[in-house]
Amino acid sequence: MMYSEFYERTKTEISLDEYHYVEESYYEFEGNKDEFCKAWLKDVKSGKWAMEYKLRKALDDQKAEYERQLAEKDETIDFYRPFYTEVGELRKKLNTAQVHLEAIVRDFRTI
Repeated sequence: MMYSEFYERTKTEISLDEYHYVEESYYEFEGNKDEFCKAWLKDVKSGKWAMEYKLRKALDDQKAEYERQLAEKDETIDFYRPFYTEVGELRKKLNTAQVHLEAIVRDFRTI
């Protein structure tokens, strides 16, 4: 349903942000546009819509915050990945050097 259709049926002007949530609610509604708008007006009157709107908005805000934090962690991982790789290579070199050192020590003990 388009915003203009919603307005024609409800005679209620709402923000586009709020209409986004009305649209979500409409897609979940099992009925036609007229039935939805009638039910929506009833929900507005009872206060149910205000609660649903706050809940939907809070969930979207929470999702956006989660995605922001996830992106931040991905950036951190990408930043430290080269250091992790470098440390791994240095460990391999250290292990190789330790094996050689132990061989030298064994050779000296046999002298």
